[in-house]
Amino acid sequence: MSLKATDWDELLYSIDEQGCTPFIGAGACGFPNPNKDNEQWLPSGGTVSKKLSEQYEYPLDDSDELDRVSQYVAIQNGDMVPKNFIARWLKGISPPDFSKGEYKNTPHAILADLKLPLYITTNYDEFMESALKSRGRIADSVFCRWNTFLKKQSSGNILDKADYKPSQDKPLVYHLHGDFNSPRSMVLTETDYLDFLINLSKEEILPDQISTALNSTSLLFVGYRLRDINFRVIFRSLMQLLGEGIGAGLQLPSISVQLPSGFTEEKKEQGIRYLEEYSKNMFKVRVYWGDVNEFSKELRDRWEKFKNAK
Repeated sequence: MSLKATDWDELLYSIDEQGCTPFIGAGACGFPNPNKDNEQWLPSGGTVSKKLSEQYEYPLDDSDELDRVSQYVAIQNGDMVPKNFIARWLKGISPPDFSKGEYKNTPHAILADLKLPLYITTNYDEFMESALKSRGRIADSVFCRWNTFLKKQSSGNILDKADYKPSQDKPLVYHLHGDFNSPRSMVLTETDYLDFLINLSKEEILPDQISTALNSTSLLFVGYRLRDINFRVIFRSLMQLLGEGIGAGLQLPSISVQLPSGFTEEKKEQGIRYLEEYSKNMFKVRVYWGDVNEFSKELRDRWEKFKNAK
């Protein structure tokens, strides 16, 4: 189910004016891996969680909830054990060659082609950096210093420079929940998410360049589900941090791509209507109901028509 024509128009104009900031979630990596039958390029959080639960004999029945399984493993074995487990897993998976035509309509490829200055991701991988590199754009890659340890290690952070500003030619990929190359930066366990929320509300952990973008651009969320903890944490924390809500003062439209789930086929319409109202009231976003790859293809088609019409 697509967006209204006016929502598409607003999104395309905001992209054209460099006034759109994408948020990239785990679902953006859910495109097929041609080298492995019936497998996504990156495993879903649920798949990783089950692998982790098997490795460390998680005793409860919610083994697909990564934050809870990671919490158990951290309590039993130490905070860094689940983070190192996932970091090693991700390091063993090379990103696709986004320059190839077969990946043209993947979320990372189309987002790279939009030539935006800033990309925010809650993923630990560096697929967005790879997609930008395939377009000849070498991005600055920085993770959020969301706890005391990370802040002490932040010397030389490019975002500390008062005159630093990401651009089309030199974009910034900001890892809000950490990067697998620095496992300590990963927001993973239930405790991590709570600490992230507390620190975000009490301290100025977001650089000015990020806070400014959140307040002054439209946001495009790709690869999230309403039930995902990182999606809920992002919204509730950032809305509190920014007062009235993300972009509320300027009435900037924000869009989230969601795959309808959690209700039977006969109640699908009723379910979508409820979730639309829920999203508007809870998160202040407009929703595109569909697969992220379908959205990416439609976005590319509309964007190319938009540019050709100018």
